[in-house]
Amino acid sequence: MSGKINRRRLLAGAGLTAAAAFSPLGPAAVFSPMAASAANGRLIPDGKLGTITYSQRDVPTRIGIAASAALGVAPTMGYLGGPNFPKDPTDLGPLVPLPGGWLELFEFLAKAGFKQIEFAGYGQHASNPGGAAPNPAPGGVTTPEARAAYLAYARTLRGFLDAFGLQAIGNHGFVPNTWNGPGSAGGAMTAQDYNRLQAELEFAAILGMPFMGTGSDPTSANNRNIEPWTLAGEKWSALNEISVGQWGIHMYTHNHSPAYNFLQDGPLVTVTQDRITGAPIAPIQVRGESGKRLMQHYLDVTDPDLVVIEMDVYWAHVAQHQHRWRYDWEGKRVEDIFDPTAQVAKQTKRYALFHAKDGDATGQAPGVGDGYSWIPFGDPRSDINYKGFYSNIGAKGYHNSNYEQDNAPGGNGDPGQSLRFARISAAGMAALRG
Repeated sequence: MSGKINRRRLLAGAGLTAAAAFSPLGPAAVFSPMAASAANGRLIPDGKLGTITYSQRDVPTRIGIAASAALGVAPTMGYLGGPNFPKDPTDLGPLVPLPGGWLELFEFLAKAGFKQIEFAGYGQHASNPGGAAPNPAPGGVTTPEARAAYLAYARTLRGFLDAFGLQAIGNHGFVPNTWNGPGSAGGAMTAQDYNRLQAELEFAAILGMPFMGTGSDPTSANNRNIEPWTLAGEKWSALNEISVGQWGIHMYTHNHSPAYNFLQDGPLVTVTQDRITGAPIAPIQVRGESGKRLMQHYLDVTDPDLVVIEMDVYWAHVAQHQHRWRYDWEGKRVEDIFDPTAQVAKQTKRYALFHAKDGDATGQAPGVGDGYSWIPFGDPRSDINYKGFYSNIGAKGYHNSNYEQDNAPGGNGDPGQSLRFARISAAGMAALRG
């Protein structure tokens, strides 16, 4: 593994200026536990405290403080927290100009305590330092000129990250979705998809990313049959043979609750009970389920040294709430409750990244709704046992945890909310002990 990392670092370094050299938080750090933090009981080490910028997605797209001054326009005003914040989340502080664009967002996140950044797209308002993100494939074609402009933008972002001691850990971005893998009817990847993939991998290498990913499941979880999930394993294995072999970057998938539903891997069976309530129903035929979950099958059919994934811990707990009963290979309704902690513990290093998204239980009956609503990480309302989760998955300090909160932006009514929630969550992650 270390040889591959060094290869990627050399490739990335070839495209960097001296001002954007690799920081001490280099990619090798993501593959090993951080012993220094383990000594004080921190469950999320300081160097692996991250966030996905989807949580702050309103910030890059607005005109920042510096750009507002340069243009002679009023900045966006909001509340970032007073002297007792975030210990007292009601201490909003004074109305102040709000950061905008990547440079100001990175400065804010670094001051809040974050060290790793997972991107959810690279775009920002064109008036901010660095300008707009160029399109790497105008009209679907990655031309040499478009690729050069795109990679120049990557070097700009890398300089911004380095200025504040931040490390790019991954992204939710491009994956060839017109290609279903070498075993699919389409066979080989198109030249357009391959060229775009190469541009994205080089962009990631310049940023120093050890991982490049997507916000989606390996394949549509609406189809729970075993066959498409086996094919998805072939696709992502092939993608990683390219990304790891050529760049030392592991490509990863994300998950939502449907990905931890039951795999349909058995014969057709007749069922007479409602899956959730157990009430009698008219006989219907469904495919039997052994009890294996979709994502577990994906892990089983991919190389553990090649393919890693990112678990959204919140959605895994939603899956625990939702997917509690299966129909076995005889058509009987069986209770089979998902355990996110045990799921990770049996193959902990396959889960290289987490979305550390917190949840407040809604009180809905098992199998009804999501069972949780989004809140800042470490909020007192939390009903997800993160201390127990991190304490029992093994490989303490190994995983890369990224705070996410889908409802963090406050819109025009409270444009500073996503940044305040980031401060609350960074403090909550840092305070987690076990």
